[in-house]
Amino acid sequence: MIVLGALLLAAGVLLLLEATGLLGVVGVLWGLLFVAGAAAFWSLFATDASTWWAAIPGGTLLGLGALVLIDEAGVPSSEQWGGAVFLCGGGAGFAAVYLSDHRRWWAIVPAGGLITVALHAVVTAALRGDSAAAAVFFAGLAVTSALVAVLPTGPDRNRWAWLPAAALAVLAVLIALEATVLLSAVASVWPLALIAAGGILIRRALRRRRA
Repeated sequence: MIVLGALLLAAGVLLLLEATGLLGVVGVLWGLLFVAGAAAFWSLFATDASTWWAAIPGGTLLGLGALVLIDEAGVPSSEQWGGAVFLCGGGAGFAAVYLSDHRRWWAIVPAGGLITVALHAVVTAALRGDSAAAAVFFAGLAVTSALVAVLPTGPDRNRWAWLPAAALAVLAVLIALEATVLLSAVASVWPLALIAAGGILIRRALRRRRA
């Protein structure tokens, strides 16, 4: 409670300084405050087994603090993949919930989902291709479902998770193949179009000569 009170007090001071314009590095201090809050929740998670839930806000605050600090540092292209850092932090929190007790297998789903969305954002920013990003998205969801089926989840295994894993994997492969086929088709259209145009021009020229 003392740590939480101190964090709230520090947040109030930062908001006051930001409102009055008396602090120019308030962004960096916000990032450090988020990291400090994450450390407090992770400490609570590590010292008391009953507070497993603390890993979720701990991971979220860590990702948020890293996002703010990266942005304030002016890292190149941080706007493109900075959101992925925040999402990975949340995913790490849910992953820690599962690792602390395998009976909480449900945490694999949000962990894999958040990391998958992060990868989707990175691929979209890097390749700027919707098809490749979509293939990565469904492949990540397929891997997440497969992990639910493979990883230990207490006394019973979730064999049912193989069904969505297989369906999502097939969908990812189909999207990837569709993108490849479309690219090859587009590459073939232009030569065929030029050949057709050339043939039409030659045919017209021959007709004029005969006339």
